[in-house]
Amino acid sequence: MIRRLRLCISTLLALGMPALYRVAVYRLYCRIGIYRLRMPIHHWHGSGNFFSIGSFTPAPAHVQESSTATIAQSEAALQGRLVYYSHTMHQVGAPPDWFFDPISQERPSVATHWSQINEFSGADIKNIWEASRFEWLTLFARAWRYTGDKRYLSAMNSWLADWLENNPLNSGPNWKCGQETSIRLINLLLSARLLGCHQAPSQQLIDCVALHCKRIVPTLGYAVGQNNNHGTSEAAALYIGGSWIRSVTSDTQLQRTACKWQMSGRLLLEDRIRQLVATDGSFSQYSSNYHRVLLDTISQVEVWRRELQDVTFSSEFSERCQAAATWLFDMTDAISGDVPNLGANDGARLYNLSTASYRDFRPSVQLAVALFHNRDAFGTNGSWNDSLHWFGFSIPENAATRPISHQLDSGGYALLRRSGAFVLLRYPRFKFRPSHADALHIDLWHKGENVFRDAGTYSYNTDGRWHQYFSGTESHNTVQFDGRDQMPKISRFLFGDWLTTDFVNQIVDTSDETSVSAAYYDSHGSYHHRTVVLKDNGLFVEDSVRGFQKNAVLRWRLRPGDWRIEGNTVTDGEYMLRIMTSTPFIRFELIDGWESLHYLEKNNTPVLEVEVNNAATFDTKLTWLK
Repeated sequence: MIRRLRLCISTLLALGMPALYRVAVYRLYCRIGIYRLRMPIHHWHGSGNFFSIGSFTPAPAHVQESSTATIAQSEAALQGRLVYYSHTMHQVGAPPDWFFDPISQERPSVATHWSQINEFSGADIKNIWEASRFEWLTLFARAWRYTGDKRYLSAMNSWLADWLENNPLNSGPNWKCGQETSIRLINLLLSARLLGCHQAPSQQLIDCVALHCKRIVPTLGYAVGQNNNHGTSEAAALYIGGSWIRSVTSDTQLQRTACKWQMSGRLLLEDRIRQLVATDGSFSQYSSNYHRVLLDTISQVEVWRRELQDVTFSSEFSERCQAAATWLFDMTDAISGDVPNLGANDGARLYNLSTASYRDFRPSVQLAVALFHNRDAFGTNGSWNDSLHWFGFSIPENAATRPISHQLDSGGYALLRRSGAFVLLRYPRFKFRPSHADALHIDLWHKGENVFRDAGTYSYNTDGRWHQYFSGTESHNTVQFDGRDQMPKISRFLFGDWLTTDFVNQIVDTSDETSVSAAYYDSHGSYHHRTVVLKDNGLFVEDSVRGFQKNAVLRWRLRPGDWRIEGNTVTDGEYMLRIMTSTPFIRFELIDGWESLHYLEKNNTPVLEVEVNNAATFDTKLTWLK
């Protein structure tokens, strides 16, 4: 009991008193009804004429290759089938039932103020939020630009009117989250821009955007207290929404209010980027997909800043945006567009104007590198350029380059590259709360293939077994001591006793090899030291472990395939993995593990487990055979 209390106190202090205060105030206001008084439920009384088009403007010629997939998906939407989490199509109706969860087939009660809703009391609330992110608006807008078919415009107007009728301001789950509100706002304006009606909009569209700004403002403190992309998204939406309304409305009172939204959004975004993005580009959430969410958000800010001819942000802001763009560029495999499945992943892919797959990060990186570096990340021919074409931006002439091997120490990442191979070593540098127990995890990519893999996230609202598995040490390529996680869980999204790197050796790059080392002690006194050596013909890893009570298990999570054990090696015909131990191992076994490449999807993947019950050194050698 005393240990548990100490653990909770130390973790709360690590989160920071300002953040704790903001979150505590938010929860108190929800509990005692302050938000119900300050933010009354308000019904929409406008018409349904949001998007008025004067004349048809064809889609840019460079994006025609995406027309078939876009039109097919739009036709499915008109028939009531929407894609969820950029991966799986579900029948939800046309217009959708905004409160139906197509995964659990549940429809919760919604006739209540948002502050009275517990988002974790039933099925995953994200399944309800997904259709209310308005990604179908940008889908229909692009389909109209391809075809001129007025059915898509009609659906945009009628579905939005239906949403507002069924979702009165501050009522129900779709107003629960300020970040979800922000995503809707940005998609509303992105759709108007795609249609070309953003410069002379209808009053209904102005009123709808203003409605969203009004919801965001009262809970900004909670967003800031999260120290994650809630704050960046909500600040961005206020800046974009306020700037746009100020430029198009003739209502002087609304202009003054919009000016306040614009300035508060701008100041908050400057603050959030300064606090949450390190000088090396590392982001507070230690997640490749949430990094994409951040990048897509600040890209939208820059797109609208240019469109509305607003003054530039500070030089520090620009430098951090450049660093954030470089960070994800460094992580992205140029062949597949995929990235290490690092940290929490909720399936978000925001403001997407490409038909590339969810796991292809190149469209986001290309747009951000072009906006913030004026460089071309991946070349002139590819769907990764679609966003640039839709926005009317030219592809920069100069190509971006990435370092061969380097460290991003503020976030705890070492990146090794050599002869078509890429290795990511993750070591603990936790200034902000970690979401996964992944200390000294290794991701290995070879010629576009993810050979050593991270399991991903699967779901935020699932039974304890799966939540424990995907966020825990078991789902990473590292060593697990005594069957426990590297850090103890305090709550659903909070680990305690945050690890610190006891030792890290800078990358050494020679003509023969590239190497790096790091180590940590956990709160139980268990010690793990890992040395990674990348050579032209393979990967070599030495793991020294001690200080555990019962056992230590080394795991290598392998790409799917026909792996088979041959003595102390495993092979799939293209790669051979050999492991030697300084003391006899008590288990050398291939098991069925799990991985999640998309939210709410999990599949089997082979995992090699090597177990010892005494202090030992593991010597791992992976050789490419082809």
